[in-house]
Amino acid sequence: MIMALLLLGGVEVPDSTPALDAVKTCNRVEIRKMISSEPHRRTEFAAAAYAEQRTIAQERAAILAAPVSTPAGQASTANALAQLDGRQKQLDDSRAIERSWRDLFDEMRADFLANCNGRKDNQ
Repeated sequence: MIMALLLLGGVEVPDSTPALDAVKTCNRVEIRKMISSEPHRRTEFAAAAYAEQRTIAQERAAILAAPVSTPAGQASTANALAQLDGRQKQLDDSRAIERSWRDLFDEMRADFLANCNGRKDNQ
């Protein structure tokens, strides 16, 4: 669900290949573009993740607040809670991927600074 939200919301899901290529070739133009756009991309991700987490919490609270007195109602509640748990797991996976991307991005930036200082752009 969060990936759909991210794609629908215009939040870019990072691809490591262009960044790794830019570091390998010491492409300053590409690295500068990535570094300058990364804070905005991170903000967009955080906003989408926050919105999804808030929605999950609100929906869970509404489900748990509703009185359930029949077996069919209990099954319906269990099904709705299972769907919310699935959404939560997708959100948790998205956050894990985001953390991994941030770690990789920070390492690539450090690699670029350590190994491309003083070299001219290859592109």
